[in-house]
Amino acid sequence: MTKLILFVGFAGTAAFASGCSGGAAPAASRGQGGDGGADAAVGNLADGGTPSQPVDAGGTGGSGTAGVAGIAGIGGSPVDAGADGPVTGVGGGAGMPGVAGAGGAIAAAGAGGGAVGGQGGMAGAGGSMVVTEPACSDMFDQTLQAFSIDISADDWAAIQSEFITAAQLPDSMFVQYEPAYYPVVFHYGSETVSDAYIRLKGDSSWREAAMYDGQSGKMQLKIAFDHVNSKSKFHGVDKIGLDMPRTDPTFMRERIANAWLRSIGVPAICATNATLTVNGSLYGVFVAEEHVNHQFVTEWFPDNSSGDLFKGGWTPETNTSNPNWTRLDTFWAASTAADLSSIVDVPNSLLAWAAECLLNNGDGYWGGDHNFYIYDQGASGYVFFPTDLDSSLDYLGQFTSDPIYWWSARNQWLLPIPQHYLIMVGDPALRAQYTQAVATQLSRLNVAQVQSWIDTASAQISDAVVADPHKPTSFIPGDFERAVALARSGVQQRADYVSGWLECKSTQTGPDNDGDGVIWCNDCRDDNPSIYPGAPEICGNQIDDNCNGVVDEGCP
Repeated sequence: MTKLILFVGFAGTAAFASGCSGGAAPAASRGQGGDGGADAAVGNLADGGTPSQPVDAGGTGGSGTAGVAGIAGIGGSPVDAGADGPVTGVGGGAGMPGVAGAGGAIAAAGAGGGAVGGQGGMAGAGGSMVVTEPACSDMFDQTLQAFSIDISADDWAAIQSEFITAAQLPDSMFVQYEPAYYPVVFHYGSETVSDAYIRLKGDSSWREAAMYDGQSGKMQLKIAFDHVNSKSKFHGVDKIGLDMPRTDPTFMRERIANAWLRSIGVPAICATNATLTVNGSLYGVFVAEEHVNHQFVTEWFPDNSSGDLFKGGWTPETNTSNPNWTRLDTFWAASTAADLSSIVDVPNSLLAWAAECLLNNGDGYWGGDHNFYIYDQGASGYVFFPTDLDSSLDYLGQFTSDPIYWWSARNQWLLPIPQHYLIMVGDPALRAQYTQAVATQLSRLNVAQVQSWIDTASAQISDAVVADPHKPTSFIPGDFERAVALARSGVQQRADYVSGWLECKSTQTGPDNDGDGVIWCNDCRDDNPSIYPGAPEICGNQIDDNCNGVVDEGCP
Protein backbone atom coordinates (compact mmCIF):
# COMPACT_ATOMS: atom_id res chain seq x y z
CA MET A 1 0.00 0.00 0.00
CA THR A 2 1.51 3.29 -1.07
CA LYS A 3 1.20 6.45 0.90
CA LEU A 4 -0.74 8.14 -1.86
CA ILE A 5 -3.71 5.90 -1.18
CA LEU A 6 -4.67 8.58 1.28
CA PHE A 7 -5.34 10.93 -1.62
CA VAL A 8 -8.96 10.46 -2.46
CA GLY A 9 -9.71 8.68 -5.71
CA PHE A 10 -12.60 10.64 -7.08
CA ALA A 11 -14.71 11.19 -10.13
CA GLY A 12 -15.09 14.90 -9.76
CA THR A 13 -17.59 16.66 -7.66
CA ALA A 14 -19.34 14.45 -5.18
CA ALA A 15 -18.78 12.61 -1.94
CA PHE A 16 -15.38 12.51 -0.28
CA ALA A 17 -14.90 10.37 2.79
CA SER A 18 -11.85 10.08 4.96
CA GLY A 19 -11.67 6.47 6.02
CA CYS A 20 -9.31 4.94 8.50
CA SER A 21 -9.48 1.24 7.84
CA GLY A 22 -11.05 -1.39 5.69
CA GLY A 23 -10.33 -3.18 2.47
CA ALA A 24 -10.37 -1.81 -1.03
CA ALA A 25 -13.78 -0.75 -2.22
CA PRO A 26 -15.29 -1.02 -5.68
CA ALA A 27 -15.11 2.13 -7.74
CA ALA A 28 -17.89 4.60 -7.07
CA SER A 29 -20.82 4.41 -9.46
CA ARG A 30 -21.33 6.86 -12.25
CA GLY A 31 -23.76 9.64 -11.39
CA GLN A 32 -27.44 9.16 -12.11
CA GLY A 33 -28.94 11.35 -14.79
CA GLY A 34 -30.58 14.61 -13.83
CA ASP A 35 -34.04 15.67 -14.94
CA GLY A 36 -33.96 14.55 -18.52
CA GLY A 37 -30.16 14.77 -18.57
CA ALA A 38 -27.55 12.20 -19.44
CA ASP A 39 -25.48 10.42 -16.79
CA ALA A 40 -23.45 13.14 -15.04
CA ALA A 41 -22.51 14.46 -18.41
CA VAL A 42 -20.37 17.42 -19.33
CA GLY A 43 -22.44 19.80 -21.43
CA ASN A 44 -20.78 20.69 -24.71
CA LEU A 45 -21.38 24.43 -24.75
CA ALA A 46 -20.37 24.91 -28.36
CA ASP A 47 -23.30 22.66 -29.27
CA GLY A 48 -25.74 24.56 -27.09
CA GLY A 49 -25.40 22.29 -24.09
CA THR A 50 -25.63 18.84 -25.61
CA PRO A 51 -24.09 16.36 -23.19
CA SER A 52 -20.83 14.70 -24.07
CA GLN A 53 -19.68 11.34 -22.75
CA PRO A 54 -20.13 10.54 -19.06
CA VAL A 55 -17.21 11.15 -16.78
CA ASP A 56 -16.10 7.93 -15.17
CA ALA A 57 -15.99 7.49 -11.45
CA GLY A 58 -12.82 7.66 -9.44
CA GLY A 59 -10.63 4.94 -8.08
CA THR A 60 -11.11 2.67 -5.14
CA GLY A 61 -11.16 3.65 -1.54
CA GLY A 62 -11.40 2.22 1.92
CA SER A 63 -13.84 2.97 4.65
CA GLY A 64 -14.88 6.48 5.41
CA THR A 65 -17.17 8.83 7.16
CA ALA A 66 -19.78 10.75 5.29
CA GLY A 67 -18.46 12.89 2.50
CA VAL A 68 -19.06 16.50 1.68
CA ALA A 69 -21.72 17.35 -0.84
CA GLY A 70 -20.81 17.53 -4.48
CA ILE A 71 -20.30 20.76 -6.33
CA ALA A 72 -23.03 21.71 -8.74
CA GLY A 73 -22.53 22.49 -12.40
CA ILE A 74 -20.09 25.12 -13.53
CA GLY A 75 -21.47 27.72 -15.89
CA GLY A 76 -20.35 27.85 -19.47
CA SER A 77 -18.10 30.65 -20.61
CA PRO A 78 -18.61 32.95 -23.60
CA VAL A 79 -15.56 31.50 -25.31
CA ASP A 80 -17.35 28.16 -25.50
CA ALA A 81 -20.83 29.50 -26.01
CA GLY A 82 -20.03 31.80 -28.90
CA ALA A 83 -21.02 35.37 -29.52
CA ASP A 84 -24.37 35.03 -27.80
CA GLY A 85 -22.81 34.33 -24.44
CA PRO A 86 -23.23 31.41 -22.03
CA VAL A 87 -25.44 28.56 -23.13
CA THR A 88 -27.25 26.39 -20.65
CA GLY A 89 -26.10 22.80 -20.55
CA VAL A 90 -27.80 19.71 -19.20
CA GLY A 91 -27.48 19.16 -15.48
CA GLY A 92 -26.06 15.96 -14.13
CA GLY A 93 -27.67 13.87 -11.47
CA ALA A 94 -26.66 12.86 -8.02
CA GLY A 95 -23.49 10.93 -7.49
CA MET A 96 -23.95 7.41 -6.17
CA PRO A 97 -22.65 6.50 -2.73
CA GLY A 98 -19.11 5.23 -2.49
CA VAL A 99 -18.92 1.66 -1.26
CA ALA A 100 -17.01 1.23 1.97
CA GLY A 101 -14.21 -1.21 2.60
CA ALA A 102 -14.63 -3.96 5.12
CA GLY A 103 -15.88 -2.64 8.42
CA GLY A 104 -16.21 0.90 7.13
CA ALA A 105 -19.12 3.27 6.84
CA ILE A 106 -20.55 4.10 3.46
CA ALA A 107 -19.63 7.46 2.03
CA ALA A 108 -22.52 9.78 1.38
CA ALA A 109 -23.68 10.40 -2.15
CA GLY A 110 -22.58 13.54 -3.95
CA ALA A 111 -25.08 16.21 -4.78
CA GLY A 112 -26.30 16.43 -8.34
CA GLY A 113 -25.25 19.13 -10.73
CA GLY A 114 -27.76 21.80 -11.47
CA ALA A 115 -29.14 22.58 -14.90
CA VAL A 116 -27.41 25.95 -14.94
CA GLY A 117 -24.23 26.00 -16.96
CA GLY A 118 -22.52 23.41 -19.03
CA GLN A 119 -20.90 21.25 -16.34
CA GLY A 120 -23.20 18.73 -14.67
CA GLY A 121 -22.66 17.01 -11.39
CA MET A 122 -20.40 13.96 -11.40
CA ALA A 123 -20.28 10.74 -9.49
CA GLY A 124 -19.54 10.42 -5.80
CA ALA A 125 -16.14 9.17 -4.71
CA GLY A 126 -15.68 6.17 -2.47
CA GLY A 127 -14.05 6.51 0.91
CA SER A 128 -10.28 6.93 0.87
CA MET A 129 -8.04 4.85 3.08
CA VAL A 130 -6.12 7.23 5.31
CA VAL A 131 -2.69 6.16 6.43
CA THR A 132 -0.43 7.81 8.96
CA GLU A 133 2.16 10.28 7.75
CA PRO A 134 5.77 9.08 8.06
CA ALA A 135 7.44 9.79 11.38
CA CYS A 136 9.99 12.60 11.60
CA SER A 137 13.37 12.47 13.31
CA ASP A 138 13.38 13.96 16.80
CA MET A 139 15.59 16.69 15.35
CA PHE A 140 12.40 18.04 13.77
CA ASP A 141 10.27 17.95 16.90
CA GLN A 142 7.91 20.93 16.93
CA THR A 143 9.90 23.10 19.26
CA LEU A 144 12.80 25.53 18.90
CA GLN A 145 15.77 23.27 18.27
CA ALA A 146 19.30 24.43 19.06
CA PHE A 147 22.20 23.51 16.76
CA SER A 148 25.76 24.74 16.99
CA ILE A 149 28.91 24.36 14.92
CA ASP A 150 32.61 24.99 15.39
CA ILE A 151 34.44 26.06 12.24
CA SER A 152 37.96 27.38 11.66
CA ALA A 153 38.39 31.13 11.27
CA ASP A 154 39.76 30.68 7.75
CA ASP A 155 36.86 28.54 6.61
CA TRP A 156 34.32 30.90 8.18
CA ALA A 157 35.89 33.82 6.35
CA ALA A 158 35.89 31.79 3.13
CA ILE A 159 32.21 30.89 3.28
CA GLN A 160 31.27 34.50 4.07
CA SER A 161 33.28 35.65 1.06
CA GLU A 162 31.64 32.99 -1.12
CA PHE A 163 28.23 34.20 0.04
CA ILE A 164 28.91 37.66 -1.42
CA THR A 165 30.94 36.82 -4.52
CA ALA A 166 28.83 33.94 -5.83
CA ALA A 167 25.68 36.04 -5.48
CA GLN A 168 27.18 38.49 -8.00
CA LEU A 169 27.53 35.87 -10.73
CA PRO A 170 25.42 36.27 -13.89
CA ASP A 171 22.19 34.31 -13.83
CA SER A 172 23.46 31.71 -16.28
CA MET A 173 26.49 31.02 -14.09
CA PHE A 174 24.73 31.21 -10.72
CA VAL A 175 22.21 28.50 -11.60
CA GLN A 176 25.12 26.18 -12.39
CA TYR A 177 27.15 27.16 -9.34
CA GLU A 178 28.15 24.39 -6.92
CA PRO A 179 28.86 25.75 -3.40
CA ALA A 180 31.97 24.58 -1.56
CA TYR A 181 31.79 22.31 1.49
CA TYR A 182 33.53 23.30 4.73
CA PRO A 183 34.35 20.96 7.65
CA VAL A 184 32.65 21.67 10.97
CA VAL A 185 32.10 20.04 14.33
CA PHE A 186 28.36 19.82 14.91
CA HIS A 187 26.78 19.92 18.37
CA TYR A 188 23.24 18.89 19.31
CA GLY A 189 22.60 18.85 23.02
CA SER A 190 25.33 16.70 24.54
CA GLU A 191 26.06 14.95 21.23
CA THR A 192 28.84 15.83 18.81
CA VAL A 193 29.50 14.96 15.16
CA SER A 194 33.16 15.60 14.41
CA ASP A 195 33.06 15.04 10.63
CA ALA A 196 30.07 17.15 9.56
CA TYR A 197 30.25 19.67 6.71
CA ILE A 198 28.32 22.77 5.74
CA ARG A 199 27.70 24.55 2.47
CA LEU A 200 25.64 27.51 1.30
CA LYS A 201 22.16 26.97 -0.12
CA GLY A 202 19.45 29.05 -1.75
CA ASP A 203 18.63 30.63 -5.08
CA SER A 204 16.97 34.04 -5.30
CA SER A 205 16.86 34.17 -1.50
CA TRP A 206 20.66 33.83 -1.36
CA ARG A 207 21.16 36.62 -3.89
CA GLU A 208 18.62 38.92 -2.25
CA ALA A 209 20.26 38.56 1.17
CA ALA A 210 23.68 39.33 -0.28
CA MET A 211 22.37 42.22 -2.37
CA TYR A 212 20.29 43.99 0.25
CA ASP A 213 22.02 43.03 3.50
CA GLY A 214 25.64 42.50 2.44
CA GLN A 215 27.90 40.94 5.06
CA SER A 216 25.03 41.25 7.56
CA GLY A 217 22.87 39.04 5.38
CA LYS A 218 21.83 35.67 6.70
CA MET A 219 23.51 32.76 4.96
CA GLN A 220 21.23 29.76 4.46
CA LEU A 221 23.10 26.53 4.97
CA LYS A 222 23.02 22.81 4.39
CA ILE A 223 24.52 20.66 7.17
CA ALA A 224 25.73 17.32 5.82
CA PHE A 225 26.44 14.29 8.01
CA ASP A 226 27.14 12.07 4.99
CA HIS A 227 29.80 14.08 3.18
CA VAL A 228 32.67 11.86 4.30
CA ASN A 229 30.72 8.60 4.46
CA SER A 230 27.68 8.51 2.16
CA LYS A 231 25.89 6.14 4.54
CA SER A 232 26.38 8.21 7.68
CA LYS A 233 23.35 9.61 9.46
CA PHE A 234 22.71 11.45 12.69
CA HIS A 235 19.40 10.76 14.39
CA GLY A 236 18.32 9.12 11.13
CA VAL A 237 19.12 12.25 9.10
CA ASP A 238 21.77 12.59 6.40
CA LYS A 239 21.39 16.35 5.83
CA ILE A 240 19.57 19.28 7.39
CA GLY A 241 18.67 22.41 5.50
CA LEU A 242 18.66 25.72 7.36
CA ASP A 243 16.27 27.93 5.45
CA MET A 244 15.30 31.51 6.16
CA PRO A 245 14.78 33.97 3.28
CA ARG A 246 14.65 37.64 4.17
CA THR A 247 11.11 37.72 2.75
CA ASP A 248 9.67 35.68 5.63
CA PRO A 249 9.16 37.95 8.64
CA THR A 250 7.17 35.19 10.39
CA PHE A 251 10.28 32.94 10.44
CA MET A 252 7.92 29.95 10.19
CA ARG A 253 6.08 29.68 6.85
CA GLU A 254 7.89 26.51 5.81
CA ARG A 255 7.28 24.94 9.21
CA ILE A 256 3.53 25.59 9.26
CA ALA A 257 2.85 24.88 5.57
CA ASN A 258 4.70 21.59 5.55
CA ALA A 259 3.06 20.49 8.79
CA TRP A 260 -0.38 20.96 7.25
CA LEU A 261 0.53 19.21 4.00
CA ARG A 262 1.85 16.22 5.94
CA SER A 263 -1.29 16.11 8.08
CA ILE A 264 -3.53 15.78 5.00
CA GLY A 265 -1.33 13.28 3.20
CA VAL A 266 0.43 15.42 0.61
CA PRO A 267 4.12 14.39 0.52
CA ALA A 268 6.05 17.08 2.37
CA ILE A 269 9.21 17.43 4.41
CA CYS A 270 9.63 17.46 8.17
CA ALA A 271 10.38 20.99 9.35
CA THR A 272 10.68 22.99 12.56
CA ASN A 273 12.46 26.07 13.86
CA ALA A 274 16.06 26.06 15.04
CA THR A 275 18.76 28.45 16.16
CA LEU A 276 22.30 28.13 14.88
CA THR A 277 25.27 29.10 17.03
CA VAL A 278 28.65 29.50 15.30
CA ASN A 279 31.83 29.36 17.37
CA GLY A 280 29.87 30.20 20.49
CA SER A 281 27.86 33.14 19.10
CA LEU A 282 24.23 33.11 17.99
CA TYR A 283 24.06 33.34 14.20
CA GLY A 284 20.31 33.32 13.68
CA VAL A 285 16.88 31.69 13.59
CA PHE A 286 16.01 29.29 10.77
CA VAL A 287 13.50 26.73 9.67
CA ALA A 288 15.31 23.38 9.86
CA GLU A 289 14.26 21.11 7.02
CA GLU A 290 14.47 17.47 6.04
CA HIS A 291 16.48 16.65 2.93
CA VAL A 292 14.47 15.23 0.02
CA ASN A 293 16.11 12.06 -1.28
CA HIS A 294 15.45 8.36 -1.73
CA GLN A 295 14.72 7.98 1.97
CA PHE A 296 11.95 10.57 1.63
CA VAL A 297 10.53 8.67 -1.34
CA THR A 298 10.66 5.39 0.55
CA GLU A 299 8.75 6.92 3.46
CA TRP A 300 5.96 8.33 1.29
CA PHE A 301 5.85 5.59 -1.34
CA PRO A 302 6.99 2.52 0.63
CA ASP A 303 5.70 -0.03 -1.88
CA ASN A 304 6.80 1.91 -4.93
CA SER A 305 10.08 3.61 -4.06
CA SER A 306 12.23 2.91 -7.12
CA GLY A 307 10.82 5.60 -9.40
CA ASP A 308 12.42 8.79 -10.66
CA LEU A 309 12.07 11.91 -8.54
CA PHE A 310 12.68 15.19 -10.36
CA LYS A 311 12.99 18.59 -8.71
CA GLY A 312 11.33 21.23 -10.82
CA GLY A 313 10.49 18.53 -13.32
CA TRP A 314 14.08 18.44 -14.61
CA THR A 315 16.71 17.71 -11.96
CA PRO A 316 16.89 14.03 -10.93
CA GLU A 317 17.06 13.49 -7.16
CA THR A 318 16.84 9.68 -7.33
CA ASN A 319 18.26 7.32 -9.97
CA THR A 320 20.54 10.23 -10.81
CA SER A 321 22.85 8.25 -13.08
CA ASN A 322 20.13 6.78 -15.27
CA PRO A 323 16.66 8.34 -14.97
CA ASN A 324 14.09 7.58 -17.65
CA TRP A 325 14.61 10.64 -19.82
CA THR A 326 12.34 9.31 -22.58
CA ARG A 327 9.42 9.11 -20.17
CA LEU A 328 10.22 12.60 -18.88
CA ASP A 329 10.15 13.87 -22.48
CA THR A 330 6.62 12.45 -22.75
CA PHE A 331 5.67 14.32 -19.59
CA TRP A 332 6.90 17.61 -21.02
CA ALA A 333 5.32 16.95 -24.41
CA ALA A 334 1.82 16.81 -22.90
CA SER A 335 -0.48 19.43 -24.41
CA THR A 336 -4.00 17.98 -24.12
CA ALA A 337 -6.17 16.52 -21.39
CA ALA A 338 -5.65 13.06 -22.89
CA ASP A 339 -1.88 13.58 -22.89
CA LEU A 340 -2.00 14.68 -19.27
CA SER A 341 -4.06 11.71 -18.14
CA SER A 342 -1.73 9.29 -19.90
CA ILE A 343 1.42 10.42 -18.08
CA VAL A 344 0.28 12.22 -14.88
CA ASP A 345 -1.58 10.94 -11.82
CA VAL A 346 -4.24 13.58 -12.32
CA PRO A 347 -6.45 13.12 -9.20
CA ASN A 348 -3.53 13.21 -6.78
CA SER A 349 -1.76 16.04 -8.58
CA LEU A 350 -4.95 18.10 -8.53
CA LEU A 351 -5.16 17.53 -4.78
CA ALA A 352 -1.58 18.77 -4.40
CA TRP A 353 -2.34 21.91 -6.43
CA ALA A 354 -5.53 22.43 -4.42
CA ALA A 355 -3.53 22.21 -1.19
CA GLU A 356 -1.19 24.92 -2.49
CA CYS A 357 -4.27 26.97 -3.31
CA LEU A 358 -5.44 26.76 0.32
CA LEU A 359 -1.93 27.68 1.51
CA ASN A 360 -2.06 30.77 -0.70
CA ASN A 361 1.29 29.80 -2.21
CA GLY A 362 2.89 32.52 -4.30
CA ASP A 363 5.73 30.54 -5.81
CA GLY A 364 4.77 26.93 -6.52
CA TYR A 365 3.34 25.05 -9.49
CA TRP A 366 0.05 26.53 -8.31
CA GLY A 367 0.60 30.24 -7.82
CA GLY A 368 3.90 30.54 -9.68
CA ASP A 369 5.98 28.58 -12.12
CA HIS A 370 8.38 26.41 -10.13
CA ASN A 371 9.17 24.94 -6.67
CA PHE A 372 7.71 21.49 -7.15
CA TYR A 373 8.68 17.84 -7.42
CA ILE A 374 7.29 15.14 -9.67
CA TYR A 375 7.61 11.49 -8.75
CA ASP A 376 7.15 8.72 -11.30
CA GLN A 377 4.88 6.05 -9.82
CA GLY A 378 5.03 3.94 -12.97
CA ALA A 379 1.60 2.95 -14.29
CA SER A 380 -0.10 5.60 -12.13
CA GLY A 381 1.99 8.33 -13.72
CA TYR A 382 3.92 11.27 -12.33
CA VAL A 383 2.48 12.90 -9.24
CA PHE A 384 3.16 16.52 -8.31
CA PHE A 385 3.90 17.74 -4.82
CA PRO A 386 5.15 21.15 -3.62
CA THR A 387 8.40 22.26 -2.08
CA ASP A 388 10.03 25.49 -0.85
CA LEU A 389 6.91 26.94 0.77
CA ASP A 390 8.39 30.11 2.23
CA SER A 391 6.16 32.14 -0.13
CA SER A 392 2.93 30.76 1.34
CA LEU A 393 0.47 31.91 4.01
CA ASP A 394 0.89 35.70 4.42
CA TYR A 395 3.54 36.17 1.71
CA LEU A 396 1.25 37.77 -0.89
CA GLY A 397 -0.32 40.12 1.65
CA GLN A 398 -3.81 39.20 0.38
CA PHE A 399 -5.92 36.06 0.44
CA THR A 400 -8.26 36.48 -2.53
CA SER A 401 -6.37 34.81 -5.36
CA ASP A 402 -8.87 32.94 -7.52
CA PRO A 403 -8.44 29.19 -6.95
CA ILE A 404 -8.21 28.63 -10.72
CA TYR A 405 -7.12 31.96 -12.21
CA TRP A 406 -4.59 32.74 -9.48
CA TRP A 407 -2.55 35.05 -11.73
CA SER A 408 -5.45 37.50 -11.97
CA ALA A 409 -4.60 38.85 -8.50
CA ARG A 410 -0.99 39.58 -9.44
CA ASN A 411 -0.17 42.92 -10.96
CA GLN A 412 1.45 42.56 -14.38
CA TRP A 413 2.10 38.82 -14.12
CA LEU A 414 4.10 38.05 -17.28
CA LEU A 415 5.58 34.61 -16.64
CA PRO A 416 3.99 31.67 -18.48
CA ILE A 417 1.37 29.73 -16.55
CA PRO A 418 2.77 26.24 -15.84
CA GLN A 419 2.16 23.90 -18.73
CA HIS A 420 0.27 21.06 -17.09
CA TYR A 421 -1.80 23.41 -14.94
CA LEU A 422 -2.78 25.27 -18.11
CA ILE A 423 -4.14 22.04 -19.60
CA MET A 424 -6.46 21.78 -16.61
CA VAL A 425 -7.57 25.39 -16.98
CA GLY A 426 -8.56 24.79 -20.59
CA ASP A 427 -10.50 21.56 -20.06
CA PRO A 428 -14.03 21.66 -18.55
CA ALA A 429 -13.90 18.14 -17.10
CA LEU A 430 -10.49 18.71 -15.50
CA ARG A 431 -11.64 22.06 -14.12
CA ALA A 432 -14.55 20.25 -12.48
CA GLN A 433 -12.19 17.67 -11.00
CA TYR A 434 -9.93 20.41 -9.75
CA THR A 435 -12.87 22.28 -8.22
CA GLN A 436 -13.76 19.14 -6.27
CA ALA A 437 -10.13 18.76 -5.22
CA VAL A 438 -10.30 22.28 -3.78
CA ALA A 439 -13.48 21.35 -1.91
CA THR A 440 -11.81 18.20 -0.59
CA GLN A 441 -8.75 20.03 0.70
CA LEU A 442 -10.86 22.79 2.20
CA SER A 443 -12.73 20.12 4.17
CA ARG A 444 -9.35 19.00 5.52
CA LEU A 445 -8.26 22.49 6.57
CA ASN A 446 -8.82 22.83 10.30
CA VAL A 447 -8.34 26.57 10.65
CA ALA A 448 -8.24 26.56 14.45
CA GLN A 449 -5.60 23.84 14.45
CA VAL A 450 -3.32 25.65 11.99
CA GLN A 451 -3.75 28.87 13.94
CA SER A 452 -2.76 27.04 17.11
CA TRP A 453 0.40 25.84 15.36
CA ILE A 454 1.21 29.45 14.50
CA ASP A 455 0.56 30.54 18.09
CA THR A 456 2.81 27.80 19.47
CA ALA A 457 5.65 28.46 17.03
CA SER A 458 5.58 32.23 17.49
CA ALA A 459 5.77 31.87 21.28
CA GLN A 460 8.69 29.48 20.92
CA ILE A 461 10.77 31.70 18.65
CA SER A 462 9.86 35.28 19.55
CA ASP A 463 12.80 35.87 21.89
CA ALA A 464 15.25 34.29 19.44
CA VAL A 465 13.92 36.50 16.64
CA VAL A 466 14.59 39.59 18.73
CA ALA A 467 18.13 38.36 19.43
CA ASP A 468 18.83 37.28 15.83
CA PRO A 469 21.84 39.34 14.65
CA HIS A 470 21.21 38.53 10.97
CA LYS A 471 17.64 39.67 10.52
CA PRO A 472 17.14 41.68 7.32
CA THR A 473 18.55 45.19 7.63
CA SER A 474 15.06 46.49 6.81
CA PHE A 475 13.52 44.63 9.76
CA ILE A 476 12.03 46.95 12.37
CA PRO A 477 10.44 46.29 15.77
CA GLY A 478 6.95 44.92 15.39
CA ASP A 479 7.52 43.32 11.97
CA PHE A 480 7.50 39.83 13.42
CA GLU A 481 4.34 40.37 15.44
CA ARG A 482 2.51 41.99 12.51
CA ALA A 483 3.52 39.22 10.12
CA VAL A 484 2.48 36.48 12.53
CA ALA A 485 -0.89 38.16 13.09
CA LEU A 486 -1.44 38.42 9.33
CA ALA A 487 -0.50 34.79 8.78
CA ARG A 488 -2.83 33.73 11.56
CA SER A 489 -5.83 35.74 10.34
CA GLY A 490 -4.98 34.87 6.76
CA VAL A 491 -5.64 31.16 7.33
CA GLN A 492 -9.25 32.05 8.13
CA GLN A 493 -9.51 34.66 5.39
CA ARG A 494 -8.28 32.21 2.77
CA ALA A 495 -10.67 29.51 3.94
CA ASP A 496 -13.57 31.96 3.88
CA TYR A 497 -12.72 33.20 0.39
CA VAL A 498 -12.40 29.71 -1.07
CA SER A 499 -15.60 28.62 0.68
CA GLY A 500 -17.45 31.52 -0.94
CA TRP A 501 -15.94 30.67 -4.31
CA LEU A 502 -17.11 27.07 -4.02
CA GLU A 503 -20.60 28.20 -3.04
CA CYS A 504 -20.71 30.47 -6.08
CA LYS A 505 -19.55 27.58 -8.27
CA SER A 506 -22.17 25.31 -6.75
CA THR A 507 -25.14 27.64 -7.15
CA GLN A 508 -23.91 29.56 -10.18
CA THR A 509 -25.19 32.71 -8.51
CA GLY A 510 -23.16 35.66 -7.39
CA PRO A 511 -22.35 39.27 -8.21
CA ASP A 512 -20.95 40.42 -11.54
CA ASN A 513 -19.00 43.35 -10.18
CA ASP A 514 -17.71 44.64 -13.51
CA GLY A 515 -20.91 44.11 -15.51
CA ASP A 516 -19.35 41.98 -18.22
CA GLY A 517 -21.99 39.24 -17.98
CA VAL A 518 -19.81 36.77 -16.05
CA ILE A 519 -20.28 36.23 -12.30
CA TRP A 520 -17.23 36.67 -10.12
CA CYS A 521 -16.33 33.01 -9.57
CA ASN A 522 -16.25 32.34 -13.32
CA ASP A 523 -14.37 35.55 -14.19
CA CYS A 524 -10.61 35.88 -13.91
CA ARG A 525 -10.90 39.67 -13.45
CA ASP A 526 -14.21 40.75 -12.00
CA ASP A 527 -12.92 44.29 -11.69
CA ASN A 528 -12.34 44.83 -15.43
CA PRO A 529 -15.22 44.51 -17.92
CA SER A 530 -12.85 43.98 -20.85
CA ILE A 531 -11.36 40.83 -19.29
CA TYR A 532 -13.55 37.73 -19.05
CA PRO A 533 -13.74 34.21 -20.48
CA GLY A 534 -14.22 34.54 -24.22
CA ALA A 535 -13.17 38.19 -24.49
CA PRO A 536 -11.27 39.13 -27.64
CA GLU A 537 -7.52 38.99 -27.13
CA ILE A 538 -5.95 42.41 -27.56
CA CYS A 539 -2.54 41.99 -29.11
CA GLY A 540 0.40 43.67 -27.48
CA ASN A 541 -1.18 44.60 -24.16
CA GLN A 542 0.54 41.78 -22.23
CA ILE A 543 -2.78 40.84 -20.61
CA ASP A 544 -4.65 37.56 -20.54
CA ASP A 545 -7.85 39.13 -21.85
CA ASN A 546 -9.85 35.90 -22.24
CA CYS A 547 -8.90 34.13 -18.99
CA ASN A 548 -7.26 31.13 -20.63
CA GLY A 549 -3.88 31.69 -19.01
CA VAL A 550 -2.12 32.73 -22.20
CA VAL A 551 -1.08 36.29 -22.99
CA ASP A 552 -1.55 37.62 -26.52
CA GLU A 553 -2.18 34.22 -28.09
CA GLY A 554 -2.88 34.22 -31.80
CA CYS A 555 -1.11 37.52 -32.20
CA PRO A 556 1.58 38.09 -34.84
